[in-house]
Amino acid sequence: MSVSTTPRRLAAVIAALVSALALIAGPGLPQAQAQDRNLVIFGDSIIANPTVPDYLAGGLSDGRPGSSGNPATGCPQGNNWGRSASARLGLVPWDYSCSGTVSISQGPQFAAQVDHALWDQALTPSTARVIISTGFNDTYNNRTLSDGDVRARFVGSMAPQINRIRDAAPNARIQIVGYPSITEGNNVCLFHVGPNVYDRTLFPDVNHWQWQAQNMQVDLARATGVEFLDMKPSTVNNHMCAPDNQRMWAGLVDFYGGTGNLPIHVNDRGHEHVAWMIANS
Repeated sequence: MSVSTTPRRLAAVIAALVSALALIAGPGLPQAQAQDRNLVIFGDSIIANPTVPDYLAGGLSDGRPGSSGNPATGCPQGNNWGRSASARLGLVPWDYSCSGTVSISQGPQFAAQVDHALWDQALTPSTARVIISTGFNDTYNNRTLSDGDVRARFVGSMAPQINRIRDAAPNARIQIVGYPSITEGNNVCLFHVGPNVYDRTLFPDVNHWQWQAQNMQVDLARATGVEFLDMKPSTVNNHMCAPDNQRMWAGLVDFYGGTGNLPIHVNDRGHEHVAWMIANS
């Protein structure tokens, strides 16, 4: 071996070793995950759908590990319409939804979910869909404000977050998914004590809040140019007072409307319905 060729051969050997090690190690996990075609989920407890024990143990904390199989870290979550929709669409779910989420009130902030997603590099040009369901907690927490003020403040707080999401995931369909129907007019049905046996209680505030939240979401979609998926028409007969075999919103005590995680939240039937609507939208 001549002295003049040794450096070249040594460089070639080093290059080959580096290439071999790269093949053995493979790309780093975060980078690989960041390039997955994924669906990113943001929102409150209605979409997060934790179990009661998880909710009581820390449902309002955004520092707990995420649920099993979820690449993201954050609040406890259960099977929900975002995850079910991602399975139907063949996408990887990254779930940042958190119980108690608000935008213009005291509590876990929606902006923190976006912070976490950006930190995790969950939002990328490969992100196919973003699902957002939030707003209800900002209604009853701001009862001293007019509807117009609440709607304007909500849009003012949320529009920059939509823009942050869009900037990081420019190819994603961003969908604000509305809440299924909650009340039967101004009535709620909290206690389902037998097969199709339940109370019917006048509670107009809940009806007001569900439509206030709907209008907030519509305003936000219009202001930012993203999609709004209206869940009210397809669930008009599946509210808290619907028959046992149709109900998608559980009462406070409800052993007859099908399986679900939290009282006064969407049950499993409802989550699957919304997931179907998302996947077929």
